[in-house]
Amino acid sequence: MRGEATIVRENPVWHDWGGTGPVLHFAHANGFPPGSYRKLIGELAKGRHVVSMSARPLWPDSTPMALRGWSVLAEDLSAELGRRGLRGIVGVGHSLGAVTSLLAEASDPGLFSAVVAVDPLILTGAHSLFWGTVKALGLAERIGIVRGARRRRELWSHRDEARTTYSSKKIFADWDPEVFDDYLDAGMVDQPRGGVRLRYPKEWEARIFSAAPHNLWAELRKVSVPTFFVQGEHSDTFLDAARVRIEKEVPASRTAVVADSSHFLPMERPAELARLVEEFLEKL
Repeated sequence: MRGEATIVRENPVWHDWGGTGPVLHFAHANGFPPGSYRKLIGELAKGRHVVSMSARPLWPDSTPMALRGWSVLAEDLSAELGRRGLRGIVGVGHSLGAVTSLLAEASDPGLFSAVVAVDPLILTGAHSLFWGTVKALGLAERIGIVRGARRRRELWSHRDEARTTYSSKKIFADWDPEVFDDYLDAGMVDQPRGGVRLRYPKEWEARIFSAAPHNLWAELRKVSVPTFFVQGEHSDTFLDAARVRIEKEVPASRTAVVADSSHFLPMERPAELARLVEEFLEKL
């Protein structure tokens, strides 16, 4: 049986997933619409009222090349929560969503009462220096992850064809089967003349990768609310060096490593991740 989280109401930006209790905002990763996290959200909604804002790539008529940095996405989040009268709530995010939640709190203290950052992109040391140099030289568009996003296939004749294509890819090998189904449901949109298309535009995915920050440490040190950084043991995004530095430099921070998981741990271990989040929040 699939989980219980359903969209109560939705527009192109806002999703109300239901649940009772304190409000929790969940921020999604680059390339993964909020519905991809239905199983995790269903677990979180057992004790929280969960809402999500779709990031700018999923807004109608948004322009990728207008994006100059991830701080703009954090400003979007802060503005939308403010417009809805939501303040002092819990912020949970994965990857891009983790970073934008942290940046939003850094620039608007008190927006969140606590932040859970699940495998965020936070660089340090040589990785930070390399990425800063690449961007300064105007070479970000040539990096493999950016070029790969631009080449991503975006049209299929039907959903089963998309399923077959994705099921052979290594990154999906350890995903919870229900989450894989949710990603196909949320990540594909039916076309008027038949077939399906990627919901998340590949041009936006590439632009977000190329605009990724190389040094977040000054902003991270501004975050004074309780923070919980969760790392996938085999993550290639949130590395041990960054986690160790966070433990030393970010006030009120805690960290955890989820064994046998990757950067996609919300998709691989949704129930375990939800349990860790709740255990952290219960101790506040």
